[in-house]
Amino acid sequence: MTLPEGHICLITDDGTPLTTALTDALTARGWRVVVWPHTSDAAQVASILEAHGPVAAFIHLNPPGDGALFSAADEARLKDVFLLAGRLKPTLTDSARRGWAAWMTVTRLDGALGLRGGGSPVAGGFFGLTKTLALEWPDVHCRAVDLALDLPVERAVACILAELHDPNRRLIEVSWSAAGRVTIEA
Repeated sequence: MTLPEGHICLITDDGTPLTTALTDALTARGWRVVVWPHTSDAAQVASILEAHGPVAAFIHLNPPGDGALFSAADEARLKDVFLLAGRLKPTLTDSARRGWAAWMTVTRLDGALGLRGGGSPVAGGFFGLTKTLALEWPDVHCRAVDLALDLPVERAVACILAELHDPNRRLIEVSWSAAGRVTIEA
């Protein structure tokens, strides 16, 4: 998958080495990457678009949980990313018409989509947001990824890249742990 000419990949900074490692991996593949501090206001996206160009891929890296069952920090980030989705819709859907676009959220729950009881249930809201956007933006590759906390950074980057390039667009929720890839089937 390649970004359309003149487009960028916008990544939220989770405050861990994962942000730098993923940015470096995408840059090595020829992608133009802009890192958005998770403390920024979603309204600042207009200035990013003006300075760097339209967004063809968005990857939200949610920081590992703070240990709270109902994390206020996760709630604030979920709200910001929800608002950001509205601001990115025109550029992502336009990029999809030009060839390809992606929306991805990455949480660090338990590597089992929260089914093992890891992380804040609020962070699980990123799965619901991504599933909703997949319905509303059928041409945009939407994926929610849960990574186990104990995955080494290099492995976590490889998992994110694999999901970013996975051709199965019907699959929305995926998790990765030392045991491998897990999805949910009805």
